[in-house]
Amino acid sequence: MKGTKDFYNKTAPEWANKWYEDESLLPYLKEFINYLPKKPRILDLCCGAGYESMRMKKLGADVTGLDFSEESIKIAKERNSDIKFVVEDMLNDYSYLGKFDGCAVIAGLVHLPNEKLSREFEQIHKILDNGGFLFIAVKDGVGKNEKSSYTTIDTEQYDRDFYMHTLEELKLYSSTKFDFVKELLFEESSPWKYYIFKKCMTDN
Repeated sequence: MKGTKDFYNKTAPEWANKWYEDESLLPYLKEFINYLPKKPRILDLCCGAGYESMRMKKLGADVTGLDFSEESIKIAKERNSDIKFVVEDMLNDYSYLGKFDGCAVIAGLVHLPNEKLSREFEQIHKILDNGGFLFIAVKDGVGKNEKSSYTTIDTEQYDRDFYMHTLEELKLYSSTKFDFVKELLFEESSPWKYYIFKKCMTDN
């Protein structure tokens, strides 16, 4: 069975076709950027094919996109020549990219089980300036969602490891690095939840 990276390399064009046209996250991005300085530097973590990177760029941000799917990054670069994109695993150390005012992780943490969340929050903490903000989009719930994880494409089976997370889980695993700020509510009936966190000022 193929894994998460294989799944997104296979489906990258489909995600691009859908989300370059779908602006449903624009209100959330605007709210997130309101927390940041003028012309902020933002890391779009798990950026996929670069559609939300494109929107944040249009909102005035200096954006860098990061994703481990080579096919997604290929599309992102083709469609956004004015944005820097890098191929990297989010669990690795990507502090070589420098410091950022903000980090957006839109449907990225859904691919990490709870035991890997602390490590990821540590990596994000490294690249944010003191007082920097983190925007998170997750699907509300607990544990692995089998329906969202397993699929068959062209007779190949895929497991993209899709995990749901509660706000309490995010607070727990980020507690030494981030403070919870607020939930963004534009669609109250959505199973997806959108949160703002702020980097703790205790250390660098």
